[in-house]
Amino acid sequence: MWQHRRVIVAGGTAGFGLVLAEHLAAAGARVLIVGRTADRVQAAVATLLNTTHSSDAPPVHAAAGVAADLEQPGEGRRVVAEVEQLWGGVDDLFFCIGRSGRARLLDTPPDRLRASLEANLLSAVEITQAAADGVAAAGGQIVYIGSLAGKLVTPFMGPYAVSKSALAAYADGVRLELAPRGGHVLLVSPGPIGRKAGRQQTEPAFDRYAADVAQAGLPPEALSPGGTKALKSLDPDRLAARVLVACQRRQPELVVPGMAGWLAGLIEWCPRWGRLLLGRVSGGQR
Repeated sequence: MWQHRRVIVAGGTAGFGLVLAEHLAAAGARVLIVGRTADRVQAAVATLLNTTHSSDAPPVHAAAGVAADLEQPGEGRRVVAEVEQLWGGVDDLFFCIGRSGRARLLDTPPDRLRASLEANLLSAVEITQAAADGVAAAGGQIVYIGSLAGKLVTPFMGPYAVSKSALAAYADGVRLELAPRGGHVLLVSPGPIGRKAGRQQTEPAFDRYAADVAQAGLPPEALSPGGTKALKSLDPDRLAARVLVACQRRQPELVVPGMAGWLAGLIEWCPRWGRLLLGRVSGGQR
């Protein structure tokens, strides 16, 4: 499916974005990595060029990169123009950019909530619009990596949940407009994703929330994945494989773990009982 496809992976310099880029490259895709800094983009491209390709995968220019801040006007269009100049167009877009945090929603000022929306939603808008024509013409995919927080709101993750819920609604809207033109949209809503074994990390997992927790005076359990419960981290390689299978099947959404999807559905159908159950699971009041 991915042989010779021209794919943008926004947010592909580290974490799950890089793992997805590796799987796409291994499947024969030509991958353009997008990240904020040139040095991290170069390192990610080097990783992809070392990825084993199948025998008939394109051996030259199989990976490239561009440094861009997609929160800034004009950057999304510039990225798509780079792919068009390099490979003649774009077939698929994977949007893996996101910024989490810990806070009480009632204590979150508008500027901080706006920053969360800019990072998790608005950074997707321009690059989506710029890539849409190419994706539609190629019968390709736009894949948004959301979060369980966009389906299930848990304590101390309110601002993040608001912005990821907005991304989920945006994905639904784009799907409605792109499907009649031949394109497909997949929303991935995963729980906490683990670190790939053997890969050097820029910071210890979840230490990045320590400043948020200290500043807001949150309890220690707010440092845990999911805000109040130490959820089991997902294996990034297994999740990447599931994402590519979901693309092949043209699924509209992938929620992992699956039980979380059932709980989200229960909340939709039986709001009172679903939220009571979520409150018990998360340790919060509903």
